[in-house]
Amino acid sequence: MTTQRTYRYVHVDVFTPKPFGGNQLAVFTDARGLSGEDMLTLAREMNFAESAFVLPPEMPEAVKRVRIFNTVNEMPFAGHPTVGATFVLASEGVIPLTGVETTAHLQLNIGLTPVHVTAKNNQPDFVWMEQRPADFGEPWAEIAGVAAALGVEAEDVAATGWPVQVVSTGVPYLIVPLRSLAAIRGAQPDRAALRRIMAHSPYEPSVYLFTRETDDPAHTVHARMFSLHPLDLPEDAATGSAAGPLGAYLALNKILPPRPLVIEQGYEMQRPSLIHVAVTAAGAIRVGGQTVKVGEGVMLLP
Repeated sequence: MTTQRTYRYVHVDVFTPKPFGGNQLAVFTDARGLSGEDMLTLAREMNFAESAFVLPPEMPEAVKRVRIFNTVNEMPFAGHPTVGATFVLASEGVIPLTGVETTAHLQLNIGLTPVHVTAKNNQPDFVWMEQRPADFGEPWAEIAGVAAALGVEAEDVAATGWPVQVVSTGVPYLIVPLRSLAAIRGAQPDRAALRRIMAHSPYEPSVYLFTRETDDPAHTVHARMFSLHPLDLPEDAATGSAAGPLGAYLALNKILPPRPLVIEQGYEMQRPSLIHVAVTAAGAIRVGGQTVKVGEGVMLLP
């Protein structure tokens, strides 16, 4: 009789103050014994945008190593898995809370990543992650083809006066500004057409659309993310790895001064998300938000 291996996971919703919003994440709290292929299998079974797998660190400064998989491959890093995994580790005492704000480091595939946990009533309440300084591609000169592939009018992009531009803090995104909520809600991307447009680019970016019009006037921008890759989940409810690049883009292009901002995302998916971004005048980037636990369980592997 074959003995099954058991792996515990915690199900959290990230970038939301209440359950059943934000971006879903499975955090496998002890992934020792899992191969990369096993992790990909479990990520496909969970069928969330990403799943996080916690391992002993290989760098002395790190509290844990975290590997992140979507349903297709392993990621160099991602925002909501980093924030969500930090919340789980702090909730379970792996990251001991040392005061109002606790700083720790996670080992991701891009290297050592600082995270900051704000406590409330001795429990983790808010997590910030630091992202690398942004790299900027040249603004795209040809807007019409990008607009057509996104299912929006070229004038909805051009009217903003802002560039279409690839920005990366570890994962590249094509940032596309739109002038209204109506335009962003009407977007219907043709991923095959977008991949053709990107064929001669050194990047393979996903697309992050934004508008300064928001559902809630307390928020700064409204965003949607569409992946170019053949994921089972082509739209993302909350994309922390794109929020940092967007914050840097807004500062670079003087659309907003370097200051904290709130991105609303996932509204079209009925998973409202709030992603906080802080960009300093020197270009340092923090991305953060709240996380809530909604369940836990055990996965069985042969």
